[in-house]
Amino acid sequence: MATSRQVLQVLEAYQKARITFSHTVADLSSNAQNAAVLHTAGVMDLLRPLLIDCVPQIQQTAALGVGRLANYNEELAEAVVSHNLLVQLNYSLREQNNFSKKAAASVLRSVAKHTPNLAQAIVDSGALEHLVLCLKEFDPSVKDVGANALGNIARHNPKLAQAVVDAGAVAFLILCIQEPELSLRRSALGTLADIAKHTPELAQSVVDAGAIPFIAPLVSHNDSKLKRQVCLCISQIARHSIDLAEVCNNHPPKNFCLLHIQDLLWLKRE
Repeated sequence: MATSRQVLQVLEAYQKARITFSHTVADLSSNAQNAAVLHTAGVMDLLRPLLIDCVPQIQQTAALGVGRLANYNEELAEAVVSHNLLVQLNYSLREQNNFSKKAAASVLRSVAKHTPNLAQAIVDSGALEHLVLCLKEFDPSVKDVGANALGNIARHNPKLAQAVVDAGAVAFLILCIQEPELSLRRSALGTLADIAKHTPELAQSVVDAGAIPFIAPLVSHNDSKLKRQVCLCISQIARHSIDLAEVCNNHPPKNFCLLHIQDLLWLKRE
């Protein structure tokens, strides 16, 4: 009969093996040449249970590997959906652990960017609500990834952008614009632009949420990349109608794009 120590040793060995496997796959996934081999070998099925592992470190590392693979191409992103990994990722988004939320949101960001169908699959899985909740987290890196994931969903078509609006994302994106972290501000502005670009109604929803008074003054910021996102966001709102253009122009600084044309020309050459 096995002793308690022997039983625990078996369990410890199993945990160490899961840790080693998830780390190794994540490392291999960082090289695009390994992606096809891993996919053919059925790595998605092997990583799926690890996404809800009882050890947070394993959860996060497994998600890192999945996210890297999904980022490469549409086929690998589709594998995330077809192998039913979205269920596990939504579970991680509901976790209290911010590292798990960030890792799961990163996977969804990678999947959503490829096609409208993949973005729609994420919406259908119920992930939008949890991605919006990421914008409420204290950790700015979680907010940043959540904003990018929402932007990759909204960018494809008006239906998906409307789904992001209906999920209540716009108000939280405006709050993100007011945060001190430049990366988060740029991500939030990019997502608002991705929402506003599709239709006058979507652009109006951004305006009605009170975004312009917080966006326009940022053009005077020292960070040129932030200025570019500001000008992009304003242009995507103003392009739809004279009324929307006037709303943008009625907030200081007026004629802001002309005031900062040198910055815009420099950024275009980058």
